[in-house]
Amino acid sequence: MHRSLLTIAAVLAAAATLALAGCVAEGTGSKPDDDRVAAVQPETRTPLSPYWDAMYGVYDARDEIEKRERVEELVATCMAAEGFDYTPIDQTPADTASSYEEGWGTENWAAEHGYGAFPTTEETAAIDAQVIAEDPNQEYVAGLSEKEQAAYYKALQSPSPDSESLEAIKDGETPAYDWENAGCQGAAQHEVTGDDPTQSERYAPLVAAMNALEQEQLTDPAMAPIDAEWSTCMDDAGYGGLATRQSAVDAVFAQSTEYWGAGASDEPSEELRAEWRAYEIEVAVADFRCAETVDYDTKELAVQVARETRFIDDNGPELDAMLAELAQGE
Repeated sequence: MHRSLLTIAAVLAAAATLALAGCVAEGTGSKPDDDRVAAVQPETRTPLSPYWDAMYGVYDARDEIEKRERVEELVATCMAAEGFDYTPIDQTPADTASSYEEGWGTENWAAEHGYGAFPTTEETAAIDAQVIAEDPNQEYVAGLSEKEQAAYYKALQSPSPDSESLEAIKDGETPAYDWENAGCQGAAQHEVTGDDPTQSERYAPLVAAMNALEQEQLTDPAMAPIDAEWSTCMDDAGYGGLATRQSAVDAVFAQSTEYWGAGASDEPSEELRAEWRAYEIEVAVADFRCAETVDYDTKELAVQVARETRFIDDNGPELDAMLAELAQGE
């Protein structure tokens, strides 16, 4: 399925990734969505793929778990030095890890789950079982005084954002990450992974531009005729007014947005969620079939390859300089 249409399922995956990461500090860098996608479908290689590989490594689940386990051990040692008990969080995925994702990117998956926007209670449990590790420190932290809890989290993670940082976050800005100000988690992560040139001030604009490429693809003029073909097909299928594939996802999400926007204070009933899910599945299946009919993914990939090629042509020296620094740190 088209990568930008993973938006909703990625929301589920985002919390899952953070939970599995346990004490891996935020801001250390992870290519958006890729771990989730790579786990369920072959990776499509594009011109920037070698650069992403050099920046973040070729994903290896076993190696990633071992790194996270080492981070947890170091966090425990660091927290002990700060005067707190800390039990490392188990980083081993549950045996049910692939049950929900099996068949991802196929029409059968779309017919059963839609986009993954409104999972059933059973599906939510399967997702949670896959990635959410129970924090064994909850009982210990609950037994601390309010002042002690504040000190615990300051030692573990970092100081709470000040008012200026909070305003910046509200404005959509991402605060600069500094492992030295990220508590025991930051120190542990840095010891395991070392310095990351991609997080340096010098390369921040370059990395931000790389991350922005996917969003820019949605508005690339070359996508217009491809989206028009898909839109016409969706109109014929009974789903008019959808100009892009992302708009199909947005239409599905609009159901819950309207519910909460109308001032609802209670969680939606099972019956209402079932209605949302039924519509979601209808749209997702029509989307999948229309994408196949117009060969959307192949055409979109050609646009992506052209865009990434231009990006490399425009930023080659800076990209090569960053890779040279990455190579020195190996």
